Amino acid sequence: MKKNLLIILLVGLGITALLYSLPKGNVAGKTQNTPSGGANRDAGSEKTEKVAEKEEHAAPLTPAQLKEISALKSAFAAAKTDASQVKALENLMRAFMNASHYDSAAVFAANYADQHPSLTNVLRAGQLYFEAQTYALNGQKGGKMGEKARMYFSKALAIDPNNLLVKSNMAMTYVDTPTPMKGITLLREVIEQEPTFVPALFNLGILSIKSNQFGKGQERFTQILKLEPNNHKAALNLGFCLAQLDKKEEAQKVLKRVLEQSKDAEEQKAAKELLAEMQEH
Repeated sequence: MKKNLLIILLVGLGITALLYSLPKGNVAGKTQNTPSGGANRDAGSEKTEKVAEKEEHAAPLTPAQLKEISALKSAFAAAKTDASQVKALENLMRAFMNASHYDSAAVFAANYADQHPSLTNVLRAGQLYFEAQTYALNGQKGGKMGEKARMYFSKALAIDPNNLLVKSNMAMTYVDTPTPMKGITLLREVIEQEPTFVPALFNLGILSIKSNQFGKGQERFTQILKLEPNNHKAALNLGFCLAQLDKKEEAQKVLKRVLEQSKDAEEQKAAKELLAEMQEH
């Protein structure tokens, strides 16, 4: 199966949910020893850029992307107020993400969170490192990104211990480590607290797929679709599980429904590729 299709299937709910729905009121999280403003942020900007530029990516930035990102870095460096800093940072992160340089976006977000350790900022850093882990080119890099994601997720949970979405995402950073059961334990804790929490159910379904337990995966994604009938990523994974269980007729119905109902180009592409693979076998 193609890597891009696997990513579509494995990327569930909550990966980017926090990035653009974080509370806007508490953006700085200042402490006595961490002054706000451009001077403190700029002190680490040179180091941040060097770290970001060393990261490994699928493709180098194009001249147009380099020009855009250079301008956004300048805007970020020039921002003076808390609100303008956050706005400039979000624009810079979005540009890196649009270029599939998730790790570079995470480096800048983490540098800012280290200087302004509010819940909003550490969540942003954790989510971006989680993104970087998901799209990593190799296991070694993915492991490093997952470790950094856990660090910032742990900081977020120290501030907000009952954040189920953070727990659900943090659990997935343990999957490819020597201690994957830590992740499964976290997800079970979430389900015990909230049995219908969809991101945790989704992640449990993904873990079932990764361990070739397609029957359990079918159960998880079927449960999600009962809660959220228009959850097309869950439907894609359900179709995949059904195909692996040799229930091709059921799988085709599910995947064709995604083609008819989803407005997302990547979801439609994934459904077409899965249907094509079924016809080949």
